[in-house]
Order: sequence, then structure tokens, then C-alpha cells
Amino acid sequence: MTLTRAFAIAAFGLLLVPGLVGPYGPYIDELYFVSCAERLDWGYVDHPPLAPLLLRIARALLGDGLLALRLPVAMAGAVLVLASARLARRLGAGALGQGLTCAATVSAPVFQVGFGYFSMNAFEVLLWGALLWVLVEIELREAPRLWLLFGGLAGLALLNKHTVVLLALALGVGLLATAARRHLKDRRLWLGVGLAALLVAPNVFWQVEHGWPSLEFYRNAALQKQVRMPPLQVLSTQVIFVGPGTLPLWLAGLAFLWTRRELRHLAVLYVSLLGFMVLAHEGRPDRIAGAYPLLFAAGGAWWERTLAGRGGCLRRALVGWLVAWGAMLTPLGLPILPPDATARWSEALGVVPQIERGDGKRTALPQWFADRFGWEQLVDDVAAVRSRLTADEQGRAVYFVPSYGHAGALEWLGRDRGLEPVYTGHNSFFLWGPPLQPVTVAVVLGSDREALADLFEEVTLATVHDCDFCMPWRDRMPIWIVRRPLVSIAERWPDWKHFE
Repeated sequence: MTLTRAFAIAAFGLLLVPGLVGPYGPYIDELYFVSCAERLDWGYVDHPPLAPLLLRIARALLGDGLLALRLPVAMAGAVLVLASARLARRLGAGALGQGLTCAATVSAPVFQVGFGYFSMNAFEVLLWGALLWVLVEIELREAPRLWLLFGGLAGLALLNKHTVVLLALALGVGLLATAARRHLKDRRLWLGVGLAALLVAPNVFWQVEHGWPSLEFYRNAALQKQVRMPPLQVLSTQVIFVGPGTLPLWLAGLAFLWTRRELRHLAVLYVSLLGFMVLAHEGRPDRIAGAYPLLFAAGGAWWERTLAGRGGCLRRALVGWLVAWGAMLTPLGLPILPPDATARWSEALGVVPQIERGDGKRTALPQWFADRFGWEQLVDDVAAVRSRLTADEQGRAVYFVPSYGHAGALEWLGRDRGLEPVYTGHNSFFLWGPPLQPVTVAVVLGSDREALADLFEEVTLATVHDCDFCMPWRDRMPIWIVRRPLVSIAERWPDWKHFE
């Protein structure tokens, strides 16, 4: 077995096993994706259609447990490790450079988090890596015909996540700023652009039909949700999430691309992406994560060439540096420790920044772990409240919840307990509502008595949901039983739209 295959297998196991056997349950976005996968469409408020389609296929093959959610992304992570090593070899790296590339990809916290639960982010990184590899091949092979392949992959990437537009913009800067601008005169590049546009057209038509909800979502997310950071914090957050141990590798990769005249536009591409982040004060470090596999591969090639025939001590120091940082940060990227131990480790290191606004977004656990707790208990609590209704009311009751996570939990985890239909104004669930029939009795999660008293004649506090280790905004959530509405729920539905 080659070293790169061993790394890929290790990555697959690290990404898959802890999330299946430990105390960490489904992540909030996974609950939502299950609901989306059961309502296949050409678009959703906050993402295009590809990821729900892939999940629908996975669940058809693997059942409706966690395995169907975690296996596809773990496989994608393993493929990324293997592909990054192969790209390093394509750029001239031998065993050392390929091993460094694999080690950096496996140990980068942004990849450990992104490939640890189902979302379109995992496939985004893989598709960005494929797109950048095609750009490398266009130059090394002198094969402009590959712009058609690039366009096809770009269209697929757009059907997965719209933010691939950032990569296209950065590529445009790289082409204009270097000798690679010659490609702008090649009709095959523009045929590739046309192919990408053709592939994404069904999602565009869906956006038009529904009033461009994704644009409203992106605007609201930028204004209300995302943490704005000063430039130096944007840069330091990139270093932390990509892993300080990988810094010598990807900086060397950037230098390698710059010194190779035919690949210089790719160095400009990365600098442009980073510049976009700085100018936008963007606090989400994963926005440009897909560019790092190329930098790791190029860095592997640079170190291979630099240390050829010498540098035994430096080689060991470089490997030790990667291993030490990887061991230190992996408990914050993968759910390998119990939650209380993870919280203590996170507090001791003090390197996990808040990436979403609001006091309710602060927790001892990193958010990507905290949002895996409490869902089963939530279903139990709501089921207990349902049991307090009469038999007739249980058949007529509807459930109003504050977020797509709560809605997905009741739909999926509570399916056999009669906790449907579920409604929320959050993202695509808004488009799937309001209730088709007049509401006479409902169970409401969150809100307060005063707000509900304006809507319903009878408001009764049934219980308060507690959850250990979960995000604070989900803890101590009241659950109400309400009866006899004073207003038309269908008429008030537009007021409850929440795209964020």
C-alpha cells in the first residue's frame, strides 16, 4: 500500500467513525438537509439542488440513519486527500512532498470540520480542488480544450453552492494580471462558460420563479449573521482554521506557483480570494477553503525540490511541526473527545473564534459540535407535550418551531411519534408553508406568552426544553400548547419569513 493510499484510508476512518459511535448526534444542518432531500427541487432558499439530491440517493442506498449522512462526506474527504497527493506528484513532488500534502490535508481543522457532517461544503471543497487541478493541467499539458471540462465542473459546482462565483472572479483577476490573459481570447474558455451557464440554468429559472430568495438569504446572512472581522483577524482566522502547522506548506506553495510563470495566475487567484475576504471583513474561514489543496500540493513540490539530497534534520522538523499542530487541533476539528473534555480543550487553547453573531452563538463547545446535541431530547419533550392533547387534538395538531433544525428534528427523528406537520418561516421551510388547513390547536416551540396571546385565545406553557452542551439559543426553550387562533395563520405567514 502506498503512503498516499494509507493517508486516504486513515482520513476516511477519522472522518467517519467518531461521528457514528460517539455521543455526538446529527448536526443542525443535517436535519435540514434530510427535509430538503425529501422535497427534491431545482433550488432551495439557501443552497442549490445538488447536495439534497446526493443525500436522497445515499438514504435510498444506506437507510435513514447517520451512516447515510456521514459516509458520502467521509468518502469525499478521503478522495480529496488522495487527489491532493496526486496533484503534488503532478507538480513534481516525490514521496516527501506527497506525504506532506496528505498530512496537511488530513490535519487541517477546516477540512476535519467540513468533511465531518453532511452539507454542500464538503462537496464544494472537492469541486474547487478539481477545478484548480484542471487549471493546472491546462498549462502543463498546453491543452486549452480542457476549458470545456472546467466549464462542466464549474456548472456542477454552481449546482452545489453559489459561492463558486468567488473562484470565478478570482480566476478572472489572475488571468487579467498575468500572461495567462491569452486564454481570454480562446473561444474554448467561453464555450466552457456557456456550458456552466447551461448546467446551472434550471436553478436560475427556479430563483426567478420564487423571486430570487437566495439573494435575499445571502444579503440577510451578511448583514445579520456573519461576524465582521478586522483584516488582521481575517488573516489569523485563516491560519487557525487551515492549521498553523500547515503554514510552511501553503506559503511555500504560493511561492512555488508564483515562480512558475505558467502557473502564476493561480498564485494571483489565491491572493485575490484572500483579498476578497479581507475587504469584506469576512469571518467565515471556510469560504475559500477549496483553494488550499492546490497550495498544499504546490508546497509539497516546493519542499521536495528544496530539500532534495539534504536537509535531514529539516525534514524531521517539518514533519514534527505538522504532527504536533495536528495532534493539538484535531480534538477541535473531529468529535474524538467527550463533550466536556472538548470544551476544556477548546478553552485551554483559546483558538476557536465566534463565527456567527449573537450571544446565543457563544458556547463552551465549538459551534460545529454544540449544534449536534439536544435533538433527541427535543423530540422526547415535544412527544411528551403531544401526549397531553386529547386523541382528537393529536390528529389535528400542527407544530410551529423557530428554525429549520427544530423542524428537521421533528420531521426525521420524530417521524414515528406523530410530530408532523411542522412549520417554520426559516429558509426553505417558509416556501413549504403555511398550513393548508385552518389551525385549531398547535404546539409551539420558543416565542413568549405575550406574542402568542396576540395570535391564540388559549396559551398554555407545557414544558421547558433543556439541553446539555447545545447552543445557548436552543437551551431553556419553552414549549407551548395553543388553541383557537385569533388571526388567520395563512394571512400572517408572510410576516414570519426568516431567510438567514
